[in-house]
Amino acid sequence: MLRATALALSRHRWSELGYIPSFAQDYLHQFKAMVEPFVPADDTHLAGGFPGPEERAMASCPQHRILSVLPHWDGCFLCTKPSQS
Repeated sequence: MLRATALALSRHRWSELGYIPSFAQDYLHQFKAMVEPFVPADDTHLAGGFPGPEERAMASCPQHRILSVLPHWDGCFLCTKPSQS
């Protein structure tokens, strides 16, 4: 969780948004401060490890590697984004 938050704080792939999320960094810092104190749970039940790419969520876009909050959506917001010619 902290690695993903750090990646977001580094503005990784923000250029694909098409806008500048003005409050995102503040929210990410607040989220990081909330998550840091948690102690990881015992992961003995994860003996098989985390799912691999072939087991990705059905609502994810394989091209852009992002999840859709709408499981029956036909594409991610980048796939369905009108071209800016």
